[in-house]
Amino acid sequence: RLAPKRRRAGAADVAQGGGGATLQGHRHRAWGPRRERRFAACALAAALFCWALTQSESPSNNALIPSVKLAGGGLMQKLAIGLYNVPREQVGSVIRAALDAGVRHFDFASFYNNEAECGAAVRKWLDEGHDRSELFITTKVWTTDLGDPAAALRSARISIDELGLGPVDCVMVHWPMPGKHVAAYVALEELVRDGSSKALGISNYSPMDYEELMKSASIPPEVNTFENNPMLYRSEWVDFFQAKGLAVQAYKPMQRGGPVLSCDVVTSIAARLGRSPAQVCLRWNIEKGNVVIFKSNTPARIVENVNIFDFELSPEDMASLDALTTDEVKAEAQHHWEERRNGTP
Repeated sequence: RLAPKRRRAGAADVAQGGGGATLQGHRHRAWGPRRERRFAACALAAALFCWALTQSESPSNNALIPSVKLAGGGLMQKLAIGLYNVPREQVGSVIRAALDAGVRHFDFASFYNNEAECGAAVRKWLDEGHDRSELFITTKVWTTDLGDPAAALRSARISIDELGLGPVDCVMVHWPMPGKHVAAYVALEELVRDGSSKALGISNYSPMDYEELMKSASIPPEVNTFENNPMLYRSEWVDFFQAKGLAVQAYKPMQRGGPVLSCDVVTSIAARLGRSPAQVCLRWNIEKGNVVIFKSNTPARIVENVNIFDFELSPEDMASLDALTTDEVKAEAQHHWEERRNGTP
């Protein structure tokens, strides 16, 4: 912050009186139109200078997104943007819109098939003078590379190389493939030991999968990512992993634009609070203590999704949203989960 300049002698002693203004300590002289214009121009310049200072000193948007401290000490913003199903030609604009909105947490994966473009977009931003330490970058190893531990490690190294951002902040096993995921995770521990990744994480792990993993893992995962929203509230999973000290990260918080955004409970809460249904769903996960990955290709919606930290949901609102999860939805999600963990695209 710039130190305030010393006032010139007599500068505070400007007497009011329009064209007849005088300065104490100076020879009394009437101001003509030219001097008045010059004085007004100087005053305007000073005002603009002060305004510019306040703008440069005001907090950036990313300061408004709180972070969670991981077990290993790293800081991860509570909001991330995911790049799943984002066409390669749109990656640059999506990442730029997210960065401009204050997002510094990015969820990448080999399965998304756009990591080279993701890395290029982020590097372009870094080349403008930003610091890599502001960012939290995750990549994930897909099921097709989990059959052999060496293949899992090779896949992760390819992702890190394609991103071109140096060491990533977290590498995850994307799905807990039965009989394969433990050996793959143990192989990925080499990335932490050699400095290629600051931490390891897991994705779509149930409590049972986690317990199986921890019998062999030397470096514990710090994050678990799984689907969680008001219409699929995995309360047992959330409680279990939070109790174990992992950051719980929810994806599909709005069911990718699904029925949760149009159900009466969500829309009525949104209308009462003057918020969008998407903001209500995102806020619900935040108040559960979770990190949230959202997805949007539209800059205006990205900004909307970020602006969820200036309101709260009441206990009654939270209970109403919790009650939206049905046994039918749970059964459908379980079927999808079993397919994906067994390698079905």
